Amino acid sequence: MKLRKKVLMLGAMLAFIFCVFITPASAATKAVVTLDENPISISSSYGTPFIDANNRMQVPIRAIAENLGAKVSWDGNTRTATINGTIKITVGSTEITTSYGTITMDTKAVNKNGRIYIPVRSVANAMGYGVSATNKNGVVTADITTKVDLTISAAASLKDAMGEIKTLYLAEKPKTNLIINFGGSGALQQQIEQGADVDLFFSAATSNMDNLKNKGLLIDSTVKNLLGNKLVLVVPNDSSLAIKSFADVTDASVKKIALGEASTVPAGKYAEQVFTYLNILDQVKAKAVYGSDVKQVLNWVETGNVDAGVVYLTDAKISTKAKVIATAPEGAHKAIVYPAALIKTTNNYTASRDFLNFLTSDKAKAVFDKYGFNVL
Repeated sequence: MKLRKKVLMLGAMLAFIFCVFITPASAATKAVVTLDENPISISSSYGTPFIDANNRMQVPIRAIAENLGAKVSWDGNTRTATINGTIKITVGSTEITTSYGTITMDTKAVNKNGRIYIPVRSVANAMGYGVSATNKNGVVTADITTKVDLTISAAASLKDAMGEIKTLYLAEKPKTNLIINFGGSGALQQQIEQGADVDLFFSAATSNMDNLKNKGLLIDSTVKNLLGNKLVLVVPNDSSLAIKSFADVTDASVKKIALGEASTVPAGKYAEQVFTYLNILDQVKAKAVYGSDVKQVLNWVETGNVDAGVVYLTDAKISTKAKVIATAPEGAHKAIVYPAALIKTTNNYTASRDFLNFLTSDKAKAVFDKYGFNVL
């Protein structure tokens, strides 16, 4: 009788162990791909998604890419599939190469019945889309999200360029709701510190980015220095002032000079560095009126409310009502660098990273160059 109880107990234990270790692998029996929670139809001729031995959902890349509106080409010599001309996946490789870098998968791209398969998350992420997965009653559903809300905080001096870049980006990602808030970099920094819902910060100074980084508010690995700029002295087009340099603003003919508020506007901080370098800061402060961002400074000059102002070259280039008198002397101020980075609290990492990557694309670089930025 005791032997029988021991046998029954051993059998129960084996059954429990068998269930624990086998169930997870056998539970996922069907793979389904949805797009914004709507099932997508994949023709059998394109291949069939499946769950591999490591519980990854493998999908035929052409079927997924084309459902996302992309074009896929195939090079039989190199055994490489190319999505939209820039994303390359080679059979037998663990790497996906893109125009902005390399993505490493935890498995190799495989050829199955003439179709190239990689994990669904890998192909979606390479195209800039996030993926969430559920496992219910043996059916694993991978949902690719294309409808995303992105909020960008960007320096005011970027407004015109970013307006064009937004249009270009939405042409590729039309379901993205892209909101760009512009302002002084210092003010934007403070908003982020106070918990503003921001996905990406694009600053006109490294100091603002460094402050956020030191407070642990950034995804540090995403920080990129993207642009450079120059500081210039401008006056209204119809100005008759005989000034020719930054040093000349001390002349009695200059009654008012507009500057950005140094504590929140990088252009204002750079301007103070120039006037300090020239040993005339106190004299300039006596004439100064301070704007909340560089666009306001430029507006005051254009409307004749001030005799002169200090702005970025990029702002002066697009103005039809102000002219450049001088460029700040070399070494008179710290290098003007525009960094961008993802905020740690973003709920849209993949989409935010995609937009950051887009800022380094040839399309975006052409826009920045058009507006006079120095692309780094």
